[in-house]
Amino acid sequence: MGNTTPSPSRTCFKATIAYDGTDFFGFQIQAQERTVQGTLETVLQTIARAPVRVTGAGRTDAGVHATGQVIAFQLPWRHTPADLQNALNANLPPDIVVQHVTIAPPNFHPRFDARRRQYRYTILNQPLPDVLRRRYTAHIAPPLQVERMQQASRLLLGTHDFAAFGRPPQGDNTVRTVTQAEWQARGSELTFTITANAFLYRMVRNVVGTLIQVGLGRLEVD
Repeated sequence: MGNTTPSPSRTCFKATIAYDGTDFFGFQIQAQERTVQGTLETVLQTIARAPVRVTGAGRTDAGVHATGQVIAFQLPWRHTPADLQNALNANLPPDIVVQHVTIAPPNFHPRFDARRRQYRYTILNQPLPDVLRRRYTAHIAPPLQVERMQQASRLLLGTHDFAAFGRPPQGDNTVRTVTQAEWQARGSELTFTITANAFLYRMVRNVVGTLIQVGLGRLEVD
């Protein structure tokens, strides 16, 4: 992920970004694949005329969208953070937007300094899919029992070992603290929001998949 301690000629910047993940192969840079990190580093290198490494607060998977994703990078920049934001947005593709840029402390790290993270999954629960919302919703045709899913979600709250739902990005600690896990229904659209101090790799995807099985009556609440 890179070291965020700047060299004497560089300043450490913190930026907040949003992106449509449909056409990205996830956040983390990968050879021969279009990724959010790789796209950001290419644009920053063009601006700085030198290699720039981007560090992110989280690594979203392929097809996952984000808003409020925090990144950090070192850059030899003599203008204002607002000028840097404008330069980035002028050069980035339309599926990435830099929402805010500020100067950060030299040792700032978006992953280790993050206090919480939040994911939202949106499901369209109706017989036919909506072609205009297919990029931003998962379609499930059979009726879901939302109250059962809500009951199961409450069991996630608190500090637990979530090894059954994923693996840690580093080390072997699989204990996480979940402070929010709830469903909201608006007509046929169901939104699941989960907030925690951190997540395991694929933890949220596996949690949602399990809750859907509960909603379909294939698993018990407990």
